[in-house]
Amino acid sequence: MGYAKHHYVERALMELNFRPDDAGISDLVIAFAAFVAKKHSMSSSVTVAEALAGDDVPDAVKGFIFGVGSKWADLSLSRFEKVSDEDIKNYITDKIAERNERVGYAHGVQNQPDTLNILNACLLDIKATDSVVDFGTGFASFPIYVANNYKYKKLEGIEIDSKTRLYASLLAYLSGFDITITLGDVLKLSDSEKYNKIHAFPDLNSETVNPFLDKICELLSDDGRAVVFLAQGFLFNEVRGHKEERQKLIDGGFLEAVIELPVGVLQPFAGVNTCLLVLSKNNKSLRMVDASDFHEKTRRGVSSLTAEAAEEIVKFMRQDSDKSRTLDYEVIKANDYCLGSRLYFLEEKISLPVADNYVKLSDLLEDKFMRGAQIKASELEKLESEEDTGIFYASAKDIQDNQLSKELKPLKSLDENLEGIVLKEEDILLVMAITGSLKVACVEKLEGRKIIPASNIYIIRLDRSKILPIYFKMLLETESAMKNFDAFSSGTGIRSISVEYLNKLQIPLPPLEVQNKMVTKYKQIEDESGQLKERLAALAKEKGEIITSLF
Repeated sequence: MGYAKHHYVERALMELNFRPDDAGISDLVIAFAAFVAKKHSMSSSVTVAEALAGDDVPDAVKGFIFGVGSKWADLSLSRFEKVSDEDIKNYITDKIAERNERVGYAHGVQNQPDTLNILNACLLDIKATDSVVDFGTGFASFPIYVANNYKYKKLEGIEIDSKTRLYASLLAYLSGFDITITLGDVLKLSDSEKYNKIHAFPDLNSETVNPFLDKICELLSDDGRAVVFLAQGFLFNEVRGHKEERQKLIDGGFLEAVIELPVGVLQPFAGVNTCLLVLSKNNKSLRMVDASDFHEKTRRGVSSLTAEAAEEIVKFMRQDSDKSRTLDYEVIKANDYCLGSRLYFLEEKISLPVADNYVKLSDLLEDKFMRGAQIKASELEKLESEEDTGIFYASAKDIQDNQLSKELKPLKSLDENLEGIVLKEEDILLVMAITGSLKVACVEKLEGRKIIPASNIYIIRLDRSKILPIYFKMLLETESAMKNFDAFSSGTGIRSISVEYLNKLQIPLPPLEVQNKMVTKYKQIEDESGQLKERLAALAKEKGEIITSLF
């Protein structure tokens, strides 16, 4: 007969009249008391309070059982007599993980995987004489890893949430090491005590990130080093004072290294983009490592940092490559304190593996880059016509599936000052705002219509003796183009493409006959795609008419 995974522990709890509704912390503490009793070879009839009275029991556990959990203090642990300590240990660790995953990203503890612990411990270069502290320790995965693999003078985790601290204390004790997990607010720590090795994991989306960084710099000893885990947006965003905080780190000489990590290292929170900052004192340059693609796909389809990738990152901290380099602070300052690695590793260039001839986009224009018309919504409403006047207005919303919609707003008249931006055949339209992909269209089949684009659309009029517009549109639809545009876009909230970037952008330029072959094939695929869309629309209509045809 087979038993459920935690059958023996759960049966013991039930026999103690412990109801499932009481689960959350109490069941873990009771099971933990049984583990402690077995560890110290206590009598099987010992009570929870007696088992937890020893000097080695974490303060968080004692505080619970002699406080809010006191109704369980006199409970006899006799029902656990035949339950193995390994079963108890597995029950506690599994239940903590399950309950944390259940509450989700917004409220769950974002626990580090061992591969990240390996990397961070290597970056800190922990020695036997070091005092190591983990700010925002969560479930204490980092201190537990350090205790298992390093010698040190002192090891402590600090956690602000009492429930999380209790979980961390249980897990630390079960690991077999004497690790102090302190309940406290890092931001209120006195600067009288300095630390020479700091590991920090602040709330990724909290307003406390900047004060957290300030406090780390304040508590860092002169020969110390800190590794801080952050959301990647800190490197380039201007919201929440992040730009000012980057400036403080650079101007104060605190920033030693920046490492961009692959998306998904915080499983199960797989969509979070993260990075590491390495902090120390008296720096004049920083090491930048782009490890955003150092990952492999797991069976669940999400990316994960491997042990091999962690080793590669450590190696790139010591040598230059296409993924790593040292940058003087003056270079960072010249780029307005932006720390996004793509800005320093990428050229303004749409790269193709087989291309060897690149030309600046500005040298391929028939006319300079133009923007659409700045028309206020109130004015546009007055200009709109109910009839087809042959004059139309195109907004960014009218570019869908990288094609200009056929259903545009007709206008009553056209201001003669706007004649210069009336669209021509094969003009390229590029929406300034960066979203999930570039929004681009090639103007075709005007058939006498006059179209004015909105001000958030660039008009790119190419010299067709050098480059075919459809070929250029094809380039803008590539992953390489999106990656490059994303890297060099700027702004708060909605990030946008600048004319300065477009002027520098290098384009792979094969001979016209090669371009023409690609365009011919591309148009064939577009035509087939359009026919399929029309067929799908017709089928959807037929489906909707089936039931009405019966009446």
